This record gives sequence, C-alpha cells and structure tokens, in this order.
Amino acid sequence: MILNLALGSGLVVTLSTLRAIRKEAGAKAQRAIAEARTNELQNVEAAIRIWRETAQDMSDKYESVSTQVDLLRKEVKRLNTINNKILKLLDKINPENLENIVELIKKTLTHEE
Repeated sequence: MILNLALGSGLVVTLSTLRAIRKEAGAKAQRAIAEARTNELQNVEAAIRIWRETAQDMSDKYESVSTQVDLLRKEVKRLNTINNKILKLLDKINPENLENIVELIKKTLTHEE
C-alpha cells in the first residue's frame, strides 16, 4: 500500500506537470502565431506605404514633365512659324530685292524673339 501510494502520487505530479507544460507550450505557439500575423500585417502596410509614395512621386514627376512638354510644344510651334515666314521670304528673293528681303528677314527674326 505504501509502495502504491508513493508511485501513485509521483504519477499524479508528473501528469499535472506535463499538463502545465503542454498548456504553456500551446500558449507560446499561439503567441508566436499572433506575432507572425502582426509582422505580416506590418510588412504589408510598409509595402503599401512604399508603393503609395512611389506612385505619388511618379505623379508629381509626370505633372512636371507634362508642363515641360507643353512649353516645348509651344516653343516648337513658334519656331516653325518663324521658319515658315523666312522660307516664304526666301522664295521671294531676286537680285533686285535682295537687300530689302534680308532686312525683312532680320526684322522678322528680332520681332518674333
């Protein structure tokens, strides 16, 4: 009976200790899963923030480039107009009016600039 009591009480203590260790391990596993999900969400949020900032930077640069393209388009149109006027004047050149046409071309160039 004494032997039975000694072995029985040791078994009860061992089983209760194993049960406590199992609960602790389960809690640690749940904590690790929760931390992994939190880290995953933080990584996704960081990636979203990076993409959002990149998109905003690209939008700003696009606006800047678009403005520059519009200015260049106007300048090219202005220069084409000047070239066309000069070409028309050059077509009218003959030996008698050479000096007059050259003066007219010079006036056109200075006036258009």
